[in-house]
Amino acid sequence: MSAGVSCSSTENCRLDSSGSYVCAGFASAYPYDYAYVDPLYAGAGGYYPYTIDTYYEPLADSTIAPLRAAPVPVADPVTGNDVPVLLTEARRAADAVNAGVRAALDPIRALQSTPPAQTGDSVVYGPAGFDAGSYQLTLTRLAGSEGRFGWKLEARPVGSAGSFARVAGGLIQVGGLPRRGRGGLGIDCDALAAANASVTCRGSLLIGFAHTDAGDKILNVGLRAYTPDAAASMPLDAAMFAWRQDDRANHVRLVGRANLSGTASPALELVALKLTWLKDAGVRVDAAATGGDIPEGQVTIVDTCVAADLTTPTCARGLQTAAPANPDPIASDPPTGMPETPEMPTAMPDGNGG
Repeated sequence: MSAGVSCSSTENCRLDSSGSYVCAGFASAYPYDYAYVDPLYAGAGGYYPYTIDTYYEPLADSTIAPLRAAPVPVADPVTGNDVPVLLTEARRAADAVNAGVRAALDPIRALQSTPPAQTGDSVVYGPAGFDAGSYQLTLTRLAGSEGRFGWKLEARPVGSAGSFARVAGGLIQVGGLPRRGRGGLGIDCDALAAANASVTCRGSLLIGFAHTDAGDKILNVGLRAYTPDAAASMPLDAAMFAWRQDDRANHVRLVGRANLSGTASPALELVALKLTWLKDAGVRVDAAATGGDIPEGQVTIVDTCVAADLTTPTCARGLQTAAPANPDPIASDPPTGMPETPEMPTAMPDGNGG
């Protein structure tokens, strides 16, 4: 898929076998990649490249359910093996972020099944209804640099005659191979919820991403008063990082609230976790917890290490060395050896290069 062809007429946009309208010259820049095939999954599809990957369950992930259109879940349930609690909490912390990504990209996925309108270097999908909202996606080829695109998602309640509000936006500089590149993403969950009452997340997500021609995916994630469900969990400011080495390994820093086993009450602790998953070897999680039942000024350090079956307590080669997590939720604490971190946007991109 090349980003160098002008999309100047409606004839350049075709309905493909997946039911998505794809415009020549824009195919490598869509924020939802309908055709991506994950090397660890059997099928196509995924919110590439914005979702955080943790570990892979040999049984559960081989039959992973298709991406849901709606409603947006608080977090995917952990299924399959009876994994240790720290692995479970790491998965839930990642799923909480991924739920916000779904809140913005599920409507984009639906919009791509509608015929777009084209004007010069812009393609517009919608308006079209999705759940309780009406959405419009604009994808624009930016001047000044080949292969650079901006996009914005706007929304308003279904049936409203009011103006559209920007609810998400992004930038991408496409790479040398299909589905490769780097850029940024912003999601305003408050604006999403105002336009679509079924959206449960609040606050905002800011994500810098890079996916290299070699296959590494690197994320720099900022949570700003973010919660995947305002009725179920408190807002959180946090910094997270993720480095996926194609299908070989994941190195992740995550932050969430959880009631650690062995504490005196159901009060939730604030837990920073650093996870390493090595294919065919296993998973290690090092966590630092504060708050809840932990006395002020103290930090509780816990860790777990399991084999590839996710139940046998052993540290395989490459997982014996501890990776202490910084307990400060907003600390810059990327995994050891992580490549250059992609720059996180300071605000939601406007779709026009800003």
